[in-house]
Formats: sequence, structure tokens, C-alpha cells
Amino acid sequence: MKETLTSFIEESLANQWQPNKPAPANLYQSDWPWFPIPFSADFEKMHRECLDNDHMFVGHRQKDRQFSYNHEGWAAITLHGISPTATENYEQYGFNSLEEANYHWTEACDVFPTCAEFIKSLGYELYERVRIMKLHTGGYIMPHTDGAGRLFGPLNIAINNPDNCNFYFRKWGCVPFKQGQGFLLDIGNEHIVWNQSNENRYHFIVHGSGNQRLKKQALERFNNA
Repeated sequence: MKETLTSFIEESLANQWQPNKPAPANLYQSDWPWFPIPFSADFEKMHRECLDNDHMFVGHRQKDRQFSYNHEGWAAITLHGISPTATENYEQYGFNSLEEANYHWTEACDVFPTCAEFIKSLGYELYERVRIMKLHTGGYIMPHTDGAGRLFGPLNIAINNPDNCNFYFRKWGCVPFKQGQGFLLDIGNEHIVWNQSNENRYHFIVHGSGNQRLKKQALERFNNA
């Protein structure tokens, strides 16, 4: 396992990518692997909610195997979806469509109120699956893609991001996460995450549609910075 991850990181860092200005008008038709969207909110309070309710997180995709290894130390809780503990896509629970699965704000929002308020403030017209993902200290997500082709859509936002816990694309280098920093990521590219810190890492992953305002503002902010 360690050899696989270390080799992946060495190859990744040899291909470190940095975005140039201006950003492409249509990110989805570009070859950019990620696009930054910074946020200003009380992420320390959100982090505290994660720590206080750490016992509520459940193992995520524990049956996945990559190169004969399981992912290790990956857990989640669902804020918008089928239930707090249904952390995978609706098909994994026998539903045929989003409508049939009846995604809704789950009771986890009651104990993660600051997190839920922040996510609702993002202004998506349609929220799909929204989760807080936890990666235990020492945990890792083995090299994988989340599907074929370009999958540039889910918004990943760092509630905290300890030093020595990083997300790497094989062909594009390390994604510069820090607390409060969000990224749209092309998860069709092969990637890993490895938490080599002594802290657990917590990130939001937001699936949804109908939020052109957020993306337009982010493009303007990036180009004018």
C-alpha cells in the first residue's frame, strides 16, 4: 500500500499543474483538473461540530478494492440524501432515480447546524447528495477514478485540512486544499488522498445543480485577483 501511494505521489508532483489567468469561460470544455472557489465562513465552528459529533460518522465504500487494497479510514455522514448513514449514491440502496430516492435534508442537520446553514447558503437550485467526508489520521483512498470521461462537477470544500494530508491527481499534481478552500474537481482523472497527519480531515462534498451564480462569481474573483 505505502509503496503504491508513494510512487503515485512522486509521479503526481513531477506533473504539478498551476492555473493561468484568465480562466476558461467554460470550465467544463477545458482540460483544467480543478478550479478554486474560496469561502468565508466560520469553518472553525463547523470543524468543532465535526469533532463533537465524530461518533456519528459511518464507514464509506469499505468494500471498494484498488490494486488488491481496500481504502482505509474513510467515513461520512449525509446532510442531504436518503438518511444520515446512507452515504453512497441512491442506486446502492435499490432506487432507480433521484426522485424515487426522495433526497431531503436529514436529521444530521440538527446536530451540524452551522454546517447545514453554510451548505444551504450556497444557493443551489437542486441539492443532490451532500456529505461531510472524514479521513482518519493515517487513512488513505487508493488510486481510482469516479467514472469514465470528464467528471468536473462535485464541489469539495475543506472544513479543515491538516498539514501532510493531501489530494493528488496522477497527471496534475497536488490540489492546494486549506481550511475554507473549495474546489471543483475533475474526478474522472485518477487520484488519491492520503492523511499522513495526526488529525482527522473533514471535507464537504456537494452534488447539485443550478448554481451558475456561484461559479460566475468565482470566475470573476479568480480573474481579478
